[in-house]
Amino acid sequence: MANATQPDNSYRPDLERANSNFDIRKRLSWTITYQIPTFAKTLERLTGGWQVSGALSVQSGAPFHVNLFDDYNGTGEYFPRPDLVGDPYTGTHTPDAFLNLSAFQVPCALDPNGDGSAASCLPGSYHLGTLGRNSLHGPGYRNFDLALLKTTKINERVNIQFRAEFFNFFNHPNFGSPLYPGYSADASLNGIDSQTGRGIGFMPLTVTPDVGLGNPFLGDGGPRNIQFALKLMF
Repeated sequence: MANATQPDNSYRPDLERANSNFDIRKRLSWTITYQIPTFAKTLERLTGGWQVSGALSVQSGAPFHVNLFDDYNGTGEYFPRPDLVGDPYTGTHTPDAFLNLSAFQVPCALDPNGDGSAASCLPGSYHLGTLGRNSLHGPGYRNFDLALLKTTKINERVNIQFRAEFFNFFNHPNFGSPLYPGYSADASLNGIDSQTGRGIGFMPLTVTPDVGLGNPFLGDGGPRNIQFALKLMF
């Protein structure tokens, strides 16, 4: 759980001061319930008892950071954070190319004739990476649920209710943070360029919040689901 618990350098805990893993800065929850008026008293059983309700959830993404999984900073802890040398969100910013890995550089100078691993670091060039803990933010979350209800009176003590419920009504795709497949986001996911020391390519989002490891961090994330039910109330 490198991004959750492992420091960049155990001797420098002051550098770990940052947003908490569950710091959601912006969140909106909105619900509505509307009792539809009875349109025809003579057909009250058919036109009466209708109700519509909805629930909207919108929130910003959870913080995270990327690590390198080799001893690029010379601390011997093998979870170094890289140097931030560009805009990590440059690119399409789509789920298949969410994070620009070339914005991250290993925290040492590499031998250009090496293979890009920590063994290629030149002696005396080790330093702690400039990327702060939890300084990046994952994708936000948007969801709207809708329900249509019809309550019909059977007698003075018994009612029957029909429910049609639509979860993720607009079928909006929600994706989990890059962390959630394994509690870590690897800046060297596609390798390290041995000439520049930077990451290569882009990091995709691979899971929805409902199936990512440790779910649910943001909420559900599946496609639209519809269910019908009858409820007897007495």
